[in-house]
Amino acid sequence: MQVALPTLARWKSQVGRRILVGLLGVALAGCSTLPAPPTQTTASNAAQQRIQRLQANQPFALEAKLAVQYAGKGYTARLEWQHDVQADTMRIFSPLGQQVALIHRTQQSVTLTDQSGKQHTATDVASLTERLLGWRLPLAGLSQWILGIPHRDSPFQAAYLENGAPASLTQDQWQITYDDYQQTALNGALEQLPYTTRLQQQDVRLKLVIQHW
Repeated sequence: MQVALPTLARWKSQVGRRILVGLLGVALAGCSTLPAPPTQTTASNAAQQRIQRLQANQPFALEAKLAVQYAGKGYTARLEWQHDVQADTMRIFSPLGQQVALIHRTQQSVTLTDQSGKQHTATDVASLTERLLGWRLPLAGLSQWILGIPHRDSPFQAAYLENGAPASLTQDQWQITYDDYQQTALNGALEQLPYTTRLQQQDVRLKLVIQHW
C-alpha cells in the first residue's frame, strides 16, 4: 500500500522523505468521549455469520480520508483503494489533490511509485513501507479489518456489538477500534460496514474515514 507523508528526520531514507513531503501536515483531531455501547467477547451466531459472509466477499473499492500519527506528528491524505484476492492498487493524494504515491500489489511482489516516478519493489507492503518510511503498514490485515472482520491467518480477540459487528479487534499486535457503522451495499449485498476505523501499534496510529464504498 502506498503511503505519503511530510519529512521526518528519523525516517529511514531519502525516498521516504520525498514521499512524505508531498503531504501537508495536519494534527490528528482529538476524539470526543461518548458512552461505550454494550459489547460481548464471545462471537454470537450473527457475528460468525457476518465474518463468513465478508471473508467470502473479498473485492472492494473505497475512497477514504487517511490520518497518520507517528513520532509525535500528525498528517492527513486522501486514499483510493481497489482490492481483490489477486491484487491491490492504492493511490495516496495530498490534501491539495496531488498524487504522491502509488502502491500496486500482486501475488508475487509489491511496487511503490513515488512522487518523482521512481519505482521501489519488495515482496510485501509491510517490508516495503518499513524500508522506505520506517514503520510497517499492515496491508494484509487491513484489507480485512477495514470491513470490520479479522483475517484468517492469526489469533485475534474482539468485543462484539449486538448486531454481530465488532466494536474492537486485537490482532497481529494491532489494536483496531470502530467508531461507527453504516448499512452499505457491497458487491450487491447490504452489510453494516465501518465508516471510521482507528488502528494503533506502539507509537503508530492510523485513522481511516470512509467517504465512499
